[in-house]
Amino acid sequence: MNYSYLDKDLFGHPNLPEQPKLSICLITYKHADYIRTCLDNILSQQVNFSYEIILGEDHSPDDTAAIVTEYANLHPTKIKAFIRPENVGGKTNFLHCFLQCRGEYVIFIEGDDYWTDNTKLQQQVDFLDAQPQASACFHNAEIVYEDSSGRLNEFINGPDQALWTHTPDLIGEKEAWFMATASVMMRRKFVSSLPDWFVTCKSGDIPMYVILAEQGPIGYIDKCMSVYRKNLGGQSFTDNTQSKAFIDNRIFMYSKINEYTQFKYNELIRKILGAYHLLLINCSENKSAPWKKVYHLFVAFYMFNELSFRKFKWLVRDNLLTTDATLSYLEFRSKINQLLRK
Repeated sequence: MNYSYLDKDLFGHPNLPEQPKLSICLITYKHADYIRTCLDNILSQQVNFSYEIILGEDHSPDDTAAIVTEYANLHPTKIKAFIRPENVGGKTNFLHCFLQCRGEYVIFIEGDDYWTDNTKLQQQVDFLDAQPQASACFHNAEIVYEDSSGRLNEFINGPDQALWTHTPDLIGEKEAWFMATASVMMRRKFVSSLPDWFVTCKSGDIPMYVILAEQGPIGYIDKCMSVYRKNLGGQSFTDNTQSKAFIDNRIFMYSKINEYTQFKYNELIRKILGAYHLLLINCSENKSAPWKKVYHLFVAFYMFNELSFRKFKWLVRDNLLTTDATLSYLEFRSKINQLLRK
C-alpha cells in the first residue's frame, strides 16, 4: 500500500510540529460551501497539545482548492495540504492523507462536516490518555438533512448507547452505523498499516472500526460534539438494496473481516452474508437470470444454518425479495432480525 506517488501534490512549504500529539486527516471534494466552517471549527479548538492537519483536496470543480490554498498559506504550522491536479477518488485521497499522519492519535473528518464543541479534541485526547485499554473513542453527533427530504435533524446515538463497543457490536444488527466518522479518535499504532483488502472495500468505517476493536474496546463520550451533513447526493443514498456492485462489495468486505478476525465471529457474519445473498436474488442484474437466483437462494439458506426450512421460507415469503431500491440495507436487516426472532 504505497501512495508516495501523490506526495508531489504537496502545496507550499508547511512547517508542522515535529511530534504532534494528534493528526487530523481531512479530505475534501466539492465542499466550497462548507470547508470554511469545517476548518474554522478545527482551528478554534482549545487544546494543550500540538496537532497537525493533513488535508487532501481532490481536484474539485468549484472553489474548494482556492479556499484550501488560502488556509494553508495562513496556517503553515498547522496545515499540510495536498491539492490534486487531477481527481484520484475519495478512497485514494483518504489513504494517502491518512498514511501521512504522524500523531499518537488520529481523527478523520470530511470537508462538509464540522465540530460544534471547541473542547472536543481535548476531551477525546484526555479520554484516551486516561484509558490505555481503549483503541479509540467516539461521541454523539447530530445528523442534518440538507436536501429536499424534509426530514428533521436527529442524533445518531440514543440515551441507551453503551459506554464501550466491542467487535460483535460492529457486526451485529447496527453494523457500525452508530459511530459518526468525524466523532472517532483512534490510536494510530493500531492502524498505521492496513491490510490490502481494506483498499478494495467501498466502506472504510466498518473494517477500520473492527481492526481497532480487535485491539481494544472503543469508548463512548456521551456528548454531541459534531454535525454530520446528509444529502441526496451522498453515498449513503446511493448504496441501496438493488445495487449488485454494492452488495458484492459488502460480501467481499465481510468475508475478509471474517478471515481477519480468524472466524471468531463466524455465526454473526454468516447472517450478514446470508442477508446480502437474499438481496442478490432480486438485484436488477439478476432479474433475468433464474439460475443465479437459485444459486443465491441456496447460499443464503446455507448461511442461515440455524434456521429450519420453514423459518427460512418466511424470509423469502415476507416480501424480502421484492423490495424496492428505496429500502436501505439497515431497514432490510431489521426486517430479517424480526423474522429470526419469531
